[in-house]
Amino acid sequence: MSQPDAPDAEFDDVRIVDLDLSRTTWSRVHDSLRVMFLRLDREPPDTDWPRLFFEERESRIVARRRGLWIEEDYISFDALPEEVEKIHLPDIRKSMAYANRKYRELTRERHLNRMANLAGLRSERDEMLALQERVRGLLNGSATAADVPVTAATPALSKAPGATPVAPVRTFGPAPVVEAPVSKATTRAPDQTRPPADPHPLAEFETRRDALKQMFRAAAASQDKEQK
Repeated sequence: MSQPDAPDAEFDDVRIVDLDLSRTTWSRVHDSLRVMFLRLDREPPDTDWPRLFFEERESRIVARRRGLWIEEDYISFDALPEEVEKIHLPDIRKSMAYANRKYRELTRERHLNRMANLAGLRSERDEMLALQERVRGLLNGSATAADVPVTAATPALSKAPGATPVAPVRTFGPAPVVEAPVSKATTRAPDQTRPPADPHPLAEFETRRDALKQMFRAAAASQDKEQK
């Protein structure tokens, strides 16, 4: 099927231009019938035109109808020669008029849909371009901020003649706590008292002996008093 020359061009009706006798042949349906060929001004634009043609044709019942088909730029059908201009030609032209009208409406609808799609694509492209510009602005702003040098928090020290430059001290977190020095006297542990030395074994024996003597003497004195 041929396509329209331009997508938005107005559809021109498909028309019958001739009865091509050079193609006429015997019909397989009956030996009295012939296959007649009506030549069109062009091939139908696409499959929708034949679909519309047969849609209208099937909506009516006409006597003496036989086989009919569309091939390239021809409509061929089985008929008696005397039936062509009285029955078949008017019947075929009605179906063609319907197909042309409906296909024109379909073409306009396709055109409107195509324009709506193009408008949607243009709108989306415009939105994407605007988004690109905004992103570029943000990226350029970030790059400018990153290029600005950061000034040191400590002021620059003026160099006195002959003085040794002192590097600034970088302090992180709270200032360290400096503890006062502790004298060695206070840190020395106090002297611990030594445990008494163990008594000599002989001295312990004499102590026990003297205690026994005292006990014996006290017991003897008590016994003498009872005897008296």
